[in-house]
Amino acid sequence: NKNSRFTPYVPFPEAQEKSETLDTEEYISLYESANNMKDNVMGHIQNFIGRNRGNERRDEIKKTTILEKVLGAIPSLKQWSDELFEEILLEFERSKDVRRASTDMGVQILKFRSAIRKFVENVWNDRIDRCKRDTLKQAYVEGGREAVEKTLKASFLEFSQEYMSDADKERFNSLKQLSDLSFPAEWHPAARTMQRKIICHVGPTNSGKTYNALKCLETANSGLYCGPLRLLAHEVFERFNNKGIPCNLVTGEERRELEGVVVPLTSSTIEMANLQRQVDVAVIDEIQMISDSQRGWAWTQALFGLQAKEIHLCGEASAVPLVRTICESINEEVEVREYQRLSKLVINENSLNGDLKKIEKGDCVVTFSRKAIFSLKHEIEEATGLRCAVAYGGLPPETRAQQAKLFNDPESGFDVLVASDAVGMGLNLNIKRVVFETVKKYDGVSVKYVPVPQIKQIGGRAGRFGTINPVGYVTALEPMDLRYVHQAMAAPIKNLEMAGLQPTMEMVELFAHQLPDVKEFSSLLEKFEDLARVDGQYFLCNFHSQKLVANSIEHIPMTIPERFSFVTGPVNTSDVRLMKNIQKFAMMHNQSRPCKIDEVVKLPAKVPHNDDMLSEMESIHRTLMLYLWLSYRFQETFVDVEKARELKLRCENTIHESLQTLKIPRKRPRTTTKDIRAISKLEEKNKTERNKSFDNNKSFTQQSSLIYSKNRERVNPHFRQKPLRAFN
Repeated sequence: NKNSRFTPYVPFPEAQEKSETLDTEEYISLYESANNMKDNVMGHIQNFIGRNRGNERRDEIKKTTILEKVLGAIPSLKQWSDELFEEILLEFERSKDVRRASTDMGVQILKFRSAIRKFVENVWNDRIDRCKRDTLKQAYVEGGREAVEKTLKASFLEFSQEYMSDADKERFNSLKQLSDLSFPAEWHPAARTMQRKIICHVGPTNSGKTYNALKCLETANSGLYCGPLRLLAHEVFERFNNKGIPCNLVTGEERRELEGVVVPLTSSTIEMANLQRQVDVAVIDEIQMISDSQRGWAWTQALFGLQAKEIHLCGEASAVPLVRTICESINEEVEVREYQRLSKLVINENSLNGDLKKIEKGDCVVTFSRKAIFSLKHEIEEATGLRCAVAYGGLPPETRAQQAKLFNDPESGFDVLVASDAVGMGLNLNIKRVVFETVKKYDGVSVKYVPVPQIKQIGGRAGRFGTINPVGYVTALEPMDLRYVHQAMAAPIKNLEMAGLQPTMEMVELFAHQLPDVKEFSSLLEKFEDLARVDGQYFLCNFHSQKLVANSIEHIPMTIPERFSFVTGPVNTSDVRLMKNIQKFAMMHNQSRPCKIDEVVKLPAKVPHNDDMLSEMESIHRTLMLYLWLSYRFQETFVDVEKARELKLRCENTIHESLQTLKIPRKRPRTTTKDIRAISKLEEKNKTERNKSFDNNKSFTQQSSLIYSKNRERVNPHFRQKPLRAFN
């Protein structure tokens, strides 16, 4: 109940004085982070039970392992403390990666040892401006140990200049200048000569904000739409042309240009926004994605670089303060137009209590795993007799649109939609009720709670103004998940703080010329990351995927611009088939011979009837999209464009046909009491084995403890006052 009042669990000792009674909205605002949510929920449970049962029960309350398993087995961050800080610093001091980066910059190995020790000591004593404890603590909260280590590494390379020779110091400063991203506004001088008007259309899902922005674009003499998805770019392209307003389409994989008429408007994906053309009106959709760790740079680039008299930004209100700050830096004012939801949204008080028989026509059941989607589809169809359409990120956008059309059509026979978070953006859906099958998802590293803004966006898809479902409902399959949904939907907006940046190809090429000895492109990108300097309100977008692609084609000779084009292509690095195909494409380009699509792709003769065959078709579609993307960059190599488009269309139709008949009789993985007991037994067994190992290797452990304690003493002179802990 959002009106209830309680004393929240406070994770950091120094914040205890702030732990006054808060209402639920304030509590969620403070602790809505996906990384910290479980810790705070568990802490609150402990405090609540402790206050009611008395101090004598506190020892039992601490034993929450099984309860944590029930809540989702979410690996969480340790709380920030002096002990954790020491641990991070000692690992940093021993890091081979830091030593290699330093010696590559010209620091001799003996000097490196002195430099790293002095640096660690200075960081511990708060003498390094960029590594103040508060700064590192904030980095830890936002990005874990990796974020802290990145901050330390960048600061150490700066610190180690005094241990370099004059020649190496000069080269280091040159590299720093080339990787300085502190002033992104200066990258777009043509836009700086214009006095642009910035208008923010902000509001929740189904509030009409994008509709009103597109109305302004519709009446413009010239204009540009920039969307986050090909699906949205297609939708705007078709919408304008169906109204008799000529509009071109430009995406990374496709160009549709009308001939014989004057075309005032262009609909494009955000990465393909034309920054060289002057227009009257531009629309940038989903502006909150400016803070996305992978693609945020494209929104920042469009906001700085579009040569438009009027720029309309559509999205969440959380982006407004950041947009204001960015625009103030270039002397541009921001007008904010706020919108309210057009249809009513009701968060149900009761869940479905795990009963899939309660699924009804018009429901959209949301889960966050591809396998779970097909399992759910089968279980719902078996339990209710209702047929299910599906939508998830791995499907081609065109197929997702076809599945959405089936769901929206009351005569199609498909009454339920089973979807992933892909349902939150890019699809027009007539959903009566959103049902969260789970509120946790795997993010590539660990299982975490779905962030609050995403819960709001997905839940907001229920109900649509002017349709047969004017009132929307939101619930969850399980009672425990519904509690989180209630808290998330009631949580106040958390403002965005930083915008993403990415270097241009020219910057990377100039940087590479200063490092002729660095042959591997992934190492080059890593060094750019290490040395890049960004202003406080910006961050460097993640190079992880680009480095994986770079490693896969490293053995193929290419120029820096060619390699940059390949590594920035639309590649899902978890798709093994696609990673092999990009190697084939790179090899053919290197050999300067035309690449026929039939040499790489062959469509199966049969419609997929199981999960493996469907996965193969999805991978083939991704290969075709990559081929088309490359065909616009290397026209002399990727010449089979029409054939690739034909295969792409056939592939999409085959996948769509498969989804209508595919049945995968597989139960969803569910945590049972039996599973919890088995986990507990395994933990006890592992603990016993660790104790045996400790006894058998006692002398080695004592020696390790002595070494560890000496290192800690050097970092923290007060360590002697603390009990010695075994380094086991």
